[in-house]
Amino acid sequence: MKIQEKFTVDAPADSVWEFLIDPERVAAALPGAQITEKLDDNTYKGGMAVNVGPLAANYTGTVAFDLDEEQRAASVRARGQGKAGMGNADMTMTSRVVELGPAKTEVTVAANLSVTGILAQLGRGMMQHVSKRMFKQFTEVLARELAP
Repeated sequence: MKIQEKFTVDAPADSVWEFLIDPERVAAALPGAQITEKLDDNTYKGGMAVNVGPLAANYTGTVAFDLDEEQRAASVRARGQGKAGMGNADMTMTSRVVELGPAKTEVTVAANLSVTGILAQLGRGMMQHVSKRMFKQFTEVLARELAP
């Protein structure tokens, strides 16, 4: 499943970039996410709990970051193993931070998400609805934290 989002934040691009490259801050802003261990400078262990309709899925796995500081672009690769027969999840995501003005920043996100197991059987529509809801919650936390 492909996910593409774009949003603006009323904050300087440097502040938005610093937030987005901090795994602990991102996890704290993403409902159900947590970082449990730093494996190296760019790789972390963690977990993700997702509610899709009547199902609650919990995943544990790794997330790795590849950052281009000059372009303010990031590539993220996350892989998770579901608990209790939930299957697996695999995501690749690229994001880019673009300064629109001294206190206005645009963030673009493009992701490919692959889910196996019971969640895959719920259908694309339900998964897209959940991803949009989570993305909205994340952007609201980001905007609150970076508000002047």
